[in-house]
Amino acid sequence: MPLTNQQYNAVTRQYDLIRIKNRHILDDRIEDVLAKAPEYFEFDKKISELSVEASKRILSPGITDDEKKEIKKDLDANLRDAENAKKEILVRLYNDPNYLDPIYTCPKCKDTGYVDNVTEYSMKSQCECFKKKAIELIYGDSNLKNITSGENFNTFDLSLYPDTPSEELSGVSPREYMRKLVNETKNFVRDFDKKHGNFLFYGKAGVGKTFLSNCIASELIKGVHSVIYFTATDLFDSLRKDIAKNGFYDDSSSDGLGREDIVYCDLLIIDDLGTEYPNQFTVNKLFNIINDRLLNNKSTIISTNLSLKELRDVYTERTFSRLVNLYNIRKIVGNDLRYVLRDKYL
Repeated sequence: MPLTNQQYNAVTRQYDLIRIKNRHILDDRIEDVLAKAPEYFEFDKKISELSVEASKRILSPGITDDEKKEIKKDLDANLRDAENAKKEILVRLYNDPNYLDPIYTCPKCKDTGYVDNVTEYSMKSQCECFKKKAIELIYGDSNLKNITSGENFNTFDLSLYPDTPSEELSGVSPREYMRKLVNETKNFVRDFDKKHGNFLFYGKAGVGKTFLSNCIASELIKGVHSVIYFTATDLFDSLRKDIAKNGFYDDSSSDGLGREDIVYCDLLIIDDLGTEYPNQFTVNKLFNIINDRLLNNKSTIISTNLSLKELRDVYTERTFSRLVNLYNIRKIVGNDLRYVLRDKYL
């Protein structure tokens, strides 16, 4: 998901602080070595003197190529001896020959946030650590981060689902069905970067549709993917606010999220579809969002309490055909988990 200028600056400031912190650590180490073994830095002086002296000899008039090679050979040997002596001091004091090497929190990008992308244009690309910081910034104070901290695959309790055969599931128990569905969604997460996929979870209220969506979101956020979560009511209200304010849908607004965010985020979750007040506006916007994300191979999860017939009747045949043909439609069956949990722990 694209960062705003403010968000981008916030991430780059984090790198500034990281570099400052690591520089202070290195400065403290240098001071400690200076106090315990000042001779360490004499070798740096010696290395500089050796290099200058060798350069002067090589540039002397009348020096032959063979003599130059011999000077370079001697210099290399002396430099190796000096470097080895320095390492011996660090090993003796700290058991670490690299104790005074530059310190990087991320050695891959050397705390710049960018790595060389070896192409014919020698471009740079965002390091994984930059992407992680961006995701943490976006979700750090968000409701989605708070929700997914408690709703994830580790806390998904299959025992809350009945273990008796269900006619709605052709004789399969809800527990066994959910076990298979959980495994299916875990595979969806595992293959997320390789395969494009979508889910429509439907069923009565309280059976775990939102919980399962949040489990998926939690794993993808941890895997440095951008996830946007909206209840259907909040989504359409945001779009309405833009139109009321600007007379049109502002690509850079929508409570800080623009059309590009909604269309191009890695995963969009639309929760409780049907709880908004359906009208021509919501029907058209839903179709456009679903269609745009399909065209851009972006994954979407929709949950609803509506039946498939109700979805078709409310959101028209053209939207319903997209869902039926291009979404994994999964009915979730079970008792209202809010009451199941209440009875289990009372």
